[in-house]
Amino acid sequence: MIQQHGGNIGQLSDILDFSANINPLGAPESVKTALSASIECIEKYPDPYCGQLCEKIGVFEKISDDNIVCGNGADDLIFRIVHAFKPKKALICAPSFSEYSRALSEVSCEIGEYALLEENSFDIGEDILTRLDNSLDMCFICTPNNPTGRLISSELLEKITIKCEENNIILVCDECFLGFTGDSESYSLRSFLNGKCIIIKAFTKLCAMPGIRLGYAICGSTSIAERIRESGQFWSVSAIAQAAGIAALDEEGYVQETVGFIRAERSFLFSELIKLGVKVYDSAANYLLFKSKIGLAEELLRCGILIRDCENFRGLSGGFYRIAVRTHEENIRLITALRRCLYG
Repeated sequence: MIQQHGGNIGQLSDILDFSANINPLGAPESVKTALSASIECIEKYPDPYCGQLCEKIGVFEKISDDNIVCGNGADDLIFRIVHAFKPKKALICAPSFSEYSRALSEVSCEIGEYALLEENSFDIGEDILTRLDNSLDMCFICTPNNPTGRLISSELLEKITIKCEENNIILVCDECFLGFTGDSESYSLRSFLNGKCIIIKAFTKLCAMPGIRLGYAICGSTSIAERIRESGQFWSVSAIAQAAGIAALDEEGYVQETVGFIRAERSFLFSELIKLGVKVYDSAANYLLFKSKIGLAEELLRCGILIRDCENFRGLSGGFYRIAVRTHEENIRLITALRRCLYG
């Protein structure tokens, strides 16, 4: 079952979903309480500028709230950024999140691809710097990358930001999964933010809020932030989503618990997959990419388990799959089903 994105279970019932990379600990109780308390807000229009939320994000990210733009999830921000600047030529990595190319295609942008090669563990190499010239208007990178889970080194990130600034390229860095690493400060582009940079973050994955739709962009200049703010719909973030985000930003203990949990369970899954004889790629995120026989996803679906078939990712072929890190009991169930599908 090849999906455009993970989590699209449609009419499937009684399915254990490993296709969506959501925090298995579930949304924090403080977020659920904030959602309940904000229910009366549905009778009023939300703040179109997300003033309170942006102010709190600014404190959290140690940057002026004038540099923050909130959106209806990271996906919304990707499209708003592209429509705000309408690049003529852009560079993306492959394989990576498909919405970059979809958004760019909407403005008839010429899209170049930097190939992430299996023999290089799908890592971005320094040769990407040779692709960053003044013919480009925009570049998208993702760390940890989706679906590979690979981080970009801080040294290379710095070089990329400098090269983009020198060539007047808007650099969009997707860090939606960086919070799962427990080492955001070391690997975030935030340390090298300049006037051509945009960082995208979301509450969706880390805080298990995919149904709320809330993300934000950290912009290296207020002028870029203003362009994005003026793009897209006026009321892009609901009142209840804003309330949920304000509550989630206080959940430092929850995030620390998540990081420890994901690290342990990812290690368990990694070692068990190796025992099963499949090729698995090391990841810093809450998911793993592995390679096995073609048709495995359909076999697992018959066992009541949905994984992400990655054949429709550009740069990947049949036999590549992505699985989320879930609870220990659920991870055992996946490994048991995989063993049955592979060895009978």
